[in-house]
Amino acid sequence: MSESTPTSKDLVRPSNILDGIAADSWQAYNAMQTTKQRHYDLLQILENKKKKFNLDPTEKDLALLKNLLSDHDAQVKRFTAASQTLKESDAAAHQALFVYIGQVAALTSEGEVQH
Repeated sequence: MSESTPTSKDLVRPSNILDGIAADSWQAYNAMQTTKQRHYDLLQILENKKKKFNLDPTEKDLALLKNLLSDHDAQVKRFTAASQTLKESDAAAHQALFVYIGQVAALTSEGEVQH
């Protein structure tokens, strides 16, 4: 890991910001991540059905996939709006939120967080 990449020891949750002025943005970010994961999980299931059993998605599967993508799109818009509102009201809190999001993303993508 490079010096600029955080480690789990470096990660400090800015509770005063996440639970305070940035709470709406943080909740919107988490909702966005959840809906993204649901969509990807269903995509993976459908791909596995095709690979393992040569089964194409049903109309019901495709409708659910479309709905999950719509859910995610709505959460992206919600996060974007909440983030912009936060930036306009408190640029330092906005910066701290994105630093924390970046650190969490770096740590989870590098496999430091075990599932």
